Amino acid sequence: MLKKVMFFLPTLGGGGAERTVIQLANSFAEQGLDIDLVVCNLHGEKAKLLPEVSIKIQLINLDCKRVISAIIPLKNLLKRVDYDVLIATQTHSNIVCGIAKKMAKVTTKLIFREVSTPSKNMKLSGLKKLIFKFLINWIYSSVQHVVCVSNGVLNDFREYYAYSGNNLITIYNPVLDEAYFEKLNLPVKHRFINDVNRVIIAVGRLTEAKNFGFLIRSFAELHRYYPETRLIILGEGELRDEFEVLVSQLGINNAVDLPGFDSNPYAYFKYASLFVLSSNWEGLPGVLIQALASKVKVVSTDCPSGPIEILEHAKFGLLVACNDQVAMVAAMQQAIFGEYIKFSETDFEQHCQQFNKQQVQFRYLTLMEQSI
Repeated sequence: MLKKVMFFLPTLGGGGAERTVIQLANSFAEQGLDIDLVVCNLHGEKAKLLPEVSIKIQLINLDCKRVISAIIPLKNLLKRVDYDVLIATQTHSNIVCGIAKKMAKVTTKLIFREVSTPSKNMKLSGLKKLIFKFLINWIYSSVQHVVCVSNGVLNDFREYYAYSGNNLITIYNPVLDEAYFEKLNLPVKHRFINDVNRVIIAVGRLTEAKNFGFLIRSFAELHRYYPETRLIILGEGELRDEFEVLVSQLGINNAVDLPGFDSNPYAYFKYASLFVLSSNWEGLPGVLIQALASKVKVVSTDCPSGPIEILEHAKFGLLVACNDQVAMVAAMQQAIFGEYIKFSETDFEQHCQQFNKQQVQFRYLTLMEQSI
């Protein structure tokens, strides 16, 4: 029987991976499991999601500036506390936890989560890639389960690292629950939201992966022909200045807003004519699942990986090639002003069930119980 479980994260910043782990940890704590959430750093922006952590969870801050610096504190924690299972997320964190466990020489079982496609996200070459391949095959082969958040992530992980272990499985993220639908129904005020405008919503960190520059350029073309369209991009990140300059250069300052990070971006969906995911790469974009479940129309790039699974090969939304501006503009125009995809309500509800918190939580609980 499970007695003590650790979830490990580098930070509690505003990313989807962190939010998913918090959701899982909170759910198990509510069920009565003794949960520790261990993080490396909670300074400034790295504590954004702290308010979402349940009071039933013990939060342990190792106060390390870098994830690699957590090896020794983690080793000491594993020797001091009798954890049944440790669940880590993201490759560099997983490797650190694997090394710490080997150094601690404890019986704690490990479950690693891979949340993005390494061929796109890691961008390794030369000696560094060889070292990572060695570490992956050395550490991961002795782990009980490696959970990939989509089939695309699983296949990419196996190919990129030439990984031959048989412990890879796919479990989608627990994206949908009652709390999500409660957040969805909360009111939002924004100057773009009115009876005239057709609002497009995008959500994510302002980084290369999310490719919002491509979305802004595509929107500018759409806006030329449909001046009632507006674009709201919710998120924060290092490319903010670049995007603000681009918006200004395109002369669409009055039609595009980047209001920053919002802890409840979902409330915007009910006011939107369209949700767009423009990413270059993903693991399993939870926000696309959430937008789909809100029944807003969706357009997504067919990036590696996740969208093609979430939209079931364009059965439940429109897919376009990455960086194909002509196709993106046409898809946005079709979704808002043309004839959108038709599908049965029964098929839609059954499809969304695989992202339901209770179903995903049951699968993780089964994995943890099998491990001990």
